[in-house]
Amino acid sequence: MGSVLRNSVGPMLAPVIVLLAGSVALAQTVSYRMSFPKPTSSMIDVVMEIRDAPGPSIDIAMPAWSPGAYNLTWAAKDVQQVSADDGQSRPLQVTIVGTSTWRIRPAAPLVRVRYKVYAGAASVDDTHAFVQGTRTLMYVIGRAPYPAPGAVTLAVDAPAGWKIMTGLDSIQPGVYRARDYDTLIDAPVEVSPELEVVSFEHAGATYFIVIHGRHNFDTNDLRERVRRIVGEEVTMMGGPPFQRYVFFFHGIDRRGGGLEHLNSTAITFNRYGSRDTAEYHRFEFVIAHEFFHLWNVKRIRPATLGPFDYSGPQPTHKLYVSEGMTSYYAALSLARSGVGDRPTFYGDLAHNIQELQTQPGHLLTSAEMSSWLTWLRPDNAQNVSISYYTKGQILGTLLDLEIRARTGNRKSLDDVFHTLLAEHGLPKPGFDEDGGFRATLERVAAAGGATGDFAEFFRKYVSGLDEIDYDAFLKHAGLRLEIDRAAPRRTIEATTRTDGDRLIVDNVPPSGAAYDAGLMPGDLLQALDGERIFPSTFAARVNDHRAGASVKLQVLRGDRELTIPLVLAEERAPTYRVVEDPAAAPAARQLRESWLKPSGGAAVRSQ
Repeated sequence: MGSVLRNSVGPMLAPVIVLLAGSVALAQTVSYRMSFPKPTSSMIDVVMEIRDAPGPSIDIAMPAWSPGAYNLTWAAKDVQQVSADDGQSRPLQVTIVGTSTWRIRPAAPLVRVRYKVYAGAASVDDTHAFVQGTRTLMYVIGRAPYPAPGAVTLAVDAPAGWKIMTGLDSIQPGVYRARDYDTLIDAPVEVSPELEVVSFEHAGATYFIVIHGRHNFDTNDLRERVRRIVGEEVTMMGGPPFQRYVFFFHGIDRRGGGLEHLNSTAITFNRYGSRDTAEYHRFEFVIAHEFFHLWNVKRIRPATLGPFDYSGPQPTHKLYVSEGMTSYYAALSLARSGVGDRPTFYGDLAHNIQELQTQPGHLLTSAEMSSWLTWLRPDNAQNVSISYYTKGQILGTLLDLEIRARTGNRKSLDDVFHTLLAEHGLPKPGFDEDGGFRATLERVAAAGGATGDFAEFFRKYVSGLDEIDYDAFLKHAGLRLEIDRAAPRRTIEATTRTDGDRLIVDNVPPSGAAYDAGLMPGDLLQALDGERIFPSTFAARVNDHRAGASVKLQVLRGDRELTIPLVLAEERAPTYRVVEDPAAAPAARQLRESWLKPSGGAAVRSQ
């Protein structure tokens, strides 16, 4: 297990008097205080105190990205009014020296930095403040480009009547301590007068569900679903690596998402979606996904992702493991826990297979390359990219079945993650970027009696672009893939969008009728065989032709009118289904039952 500090939840507070960390001889200490003097401005006021920093100057920086969200956000753009003094009201020089870095001269025994952060109305308004450390708290640069080591303190000056919820350790009301900057900024803080809070206990840990925003969910029912997800995943992974965990749920008016943290997660959800079965299932899936991240990513990670370099990208080829296989365990945990059921689990798998197989990029971009390119999204991504979430979830499923089959069901992917946690779990170094995951998997399989390696699997499906023979893996669990085809229809093989009564080419895949004819995104389709095109009738007119018929499209490309001959294709849209094979051998049915049965464990007690 990784080494993790206890976390706590703060009580309802009036504005607090802040006690900042005292200086320690010859050791630099850093403390923060944040306040919200006018929440409707969406501004956060931050005071940062740095004591006993060595050297003639101090460099401080704002993270350029947030762990778990693999894109550059450049939070420094929302930092305003940076100033510094020596604690005696004598000003110090502050100069921005990089995209996200400020230099303070001269250093002093105590340096007090003040600045404001614009958080946006979605994060700070008159109903709450949701503070994300990577978007709010600067760090002292130590061994460049990394944050200086050592414990840090955060004081939260809450408006009167507002309560504070966080996963950080409380050392007094409204004051929290973290072992280092990485831990501090990986624990969001919610401050609000109108939070709905429920809790439960499991395996010696307490879990808090913190909801902000009106919604139509039955909170007790939601708690029971979360409790069952937690029980399954904690039991499967051998116990909780913390004593408290916080689920932050924010209700919004659309489908949401989530971001994992070390001992909490922040999830947005469709607040009036409780009666929509698909919406509720999506919400449950996100909960299960983000919770499993507390092991996979937060404690089990590629070596590339730790320690964090917040100054720029940290690309890895292994997000298909870190994200995609987390999605696999989310879906599996829903089925094992009884929150979901087997038809839903099979349906999710079929949906992922359909998504992958119908993306043009699945023949151009591997799972590993998809992971690497998350920092460098191609401008024509919809034609050349795939999702490492989607393919990683599929690969996790197939690898689990293959390990079980090769070992006579004595070992599984569960055992691989147990081993990774024991050997590489935080604070130990992460697994090697080059072959570390595969080596662990092969070692686990060999311990279960498997012969041979998994080189071909990884060559074909992880680093390579081979089409997957799904039935070769699904048969291990007595399953098979069925593909239903819709009625044939003629198509130009390009996606379009409407603008009033105009039809515009939106995307041209890198093969097919439109590509061969030379259509381009942005082309305005004006006429088909000399007759004006209307969006409402275009598909029907195309479908009136036979497959292979040649038509003439009149298009407007910029200020040029063109006539483009095009040979129509025929399409039969596929629908994929994963079903149980009634003729499956007893051993396959037994493997399936073992695979999908609950992990078991102690009962969960609600409060």
